[in-house]
Amino acid sequence: MASKTLQTPSPAAFAAKFRTAIRVGFQWDRFFAENWPVELIEIDTREALARCYMPWYIGAAGEEVAYDHPEAAPMSLADIPKAVALLNEERRADISKYVDEFRAADGAIKFEAPTYGMSGDRYFVLDRNHRLSALALGAEPFRVTLWNVRGPRHSGGLLDLVHFEPPKIENS
Repeated sequence: MASKTLQTPSPAAFAAKFRTAIRVGFQWDRFFAENWPVELIEIDTREALARCYMPWYIGAAGEEVAYDHPEAAPMSLADIPKAVALLNEERRADISKYVDEFRAADGAIKFEAPTYGMSGDRYFVLDRNHRLSALALGAEPFRVTLWNVRGPRHSGGLLDLVHFEPPKIENS
């Protein structure tokens, strides 16, 4: 199974589960006011992981930068194996902790992660980045349930989506 849509939990259930953990620029006020839908999606393949993007960015010189850096390039989970060395020491240590934990696990690795839906069946990871990165480094088998928010597909719903919007055309 690559990915499978399950039930649709309420926005209140999503907030109860993840509100204190999400630290990216998620627009909570709009989420509640506009009642954005949430869907549960199970993923269990490398292909599905590759469609997940992290709130971590690499600059043109190959260094980790903030999302609002002018040269920030978003990383997908497919990038993690080759880019993990570019991440800061704390991130690498946290990822390594989960790699070790997953290696010691009996059976499939299972957990839930909040995401924000993007075009093309892609997902922006709102939390659980280190766990997902550990999976991208080779842990198998796994089954991750994404609590995926279907908000606006522009930075008005999530600040990081500015990197996925078409470039603005300036009038001359």
